[in-house]
Amino acid sequence: MASLVTLGLSKILGKQGEPTKLDFVETDYKVFGLTYEDTCKMSQEDPETTEFYAEEEDDPVETVEKQGKITFTFSIMNPDLDTLKRLFGGEVASDVWSYPDVVSSVEESVIIIPRKGLKFQVPRMKLTSKINGEFSKKGLLLIEVTGTVMKPKTTGLKKMAVGKLATT
Repeated sequence: MASLVTLGLSKILGKQGEPTKLDFVETDYKVFGLTYEDTCKMSQEDPETTEFYAEEEDDPVETVEKQGKITFTFSIMNPDLDTLKRLFGGEVASDVWSYPDVVSSVEESVIIIPRKGLKFQVPRMKLTSKINGEFSKKGLLLIEVTGTVMKPKTTGLKKMAVGKLATT
């Protein structure tokens, strides 16, 4: 039996609005930029279980489970002005990005494509970004992005799809 291993990163793509279906079609998607080495991670919190007890019983009579939140984190190492506007809001005019006065809520549909293995498509991801800059010979200006998987607004879409990359 052949084993499937997912590793590396080829690109992270995003676009405004949800797709009509989860088919990994990259049309209208744009890369955020180059992803700084060892920063792209996916994690899922432990599920939350609520147990209900009766006075007459030592064991739970009923339990309710809630899925753990799924997040993707990555850092962009070569942000341009359009990427800053895309991730933070604000305005770009005359080759200058102006930081927004208020927090801007950013949501995009995202596709994460590794070098091999399984690819991921999230139709609705809330992106929270922050600037982390080190101005030295060994440092970079990084945009740290945390993407939280959200329930899609489009009827019939699931919150995430995972598919196999085509083998070459």
